[in-house]
Amino acid sequence: MRIKTRPGEQGAPQIDPAAVESFFCKRAEKAKTIGSLRAVIYQDKHPDLAERRDAAEKALLLPKLGLQAHSRVLDIGCGTGRWTGVLAPQVKVYHGTDFAAGLIDIARVEHGTAQNVRYSVLPSVSISLGALGESQGFDKIVVLGLLIYLNEEDVFETLCRVAEVAAPQCRLLIREPIAIGERLTIKEHFSSDLEQIYNAIYRTEEELLFMISETVGRVGFKLSDSGYVYEQREMNNRADTVQKWYLLERRKGGVK
Repeated sequence: MRIKTRPGEQGAPQIDPAAVESFFCKRAEKAKTIGSLRAVIYQDKHPDLAERRDAAEKALLLPKLGLQAHSRVLDIGCGTGRWTGVLAPQVKVYHGTDFAAGLIDIARVEHGTAQNVRYSVLPSVSISLGALGESQGFDKIVVLGLLIYLNEEDVFETLCRVAEVAAPQCRLLIREPIAIGERLTIKEHFSSDLEQIYNAIYRTEEELLFMISETVGRVGFKLSDSGYVYEQREMNNRADTVQKWYLLERRKGGVK
């Protein structure tokens, strides 16, 4: 079922968190046959597109984080550790989290041997320094393609948790598929491409920026840059949504 609603319209449909969890458990199983990259970029039948999208995204977004040797990176919704290999070698600490144990198992096998890499099976709404076993905040936080799988209250809670674990000076990078025109809810929809039941909420940019302003925006984070992830139309390959990124920064003295 594909449901379109106007931004701010009351009664926008929600998705079932249990169905989302089931989807990602099955993704972890599929990764064993199609590979971890295709499993999390959702290009089961188009391996070349998966590789090109992955490379283009990293080439564009990685420099925006301004990584340094002392950086502490938190990757929320890390999945199979798709970004671990490019983040961990440049920083002091990399910590990836995901609610799907099967995906974290893959990440640990593929990337977990480095001494500065840690993974936690943890829902985004439960993130805290204590739950992560960390004593210091993170100065680089990435949230890539996660929020579409959360209902409104959990998006707000996740972003509040981000604010709690962020260091006084921090860069936050969010990448999300954005609905064009109207909010789009995919509810119990069978995807022939994935051969699975799919659930997601594609919010408009207006909706996403409001949620950001009401959470991390209240503790000193300001939007410093944003843009489209893919320049080529065929890389986006969706009519109703477009991939966008948002870089938010909190500078010294920005904590309220």
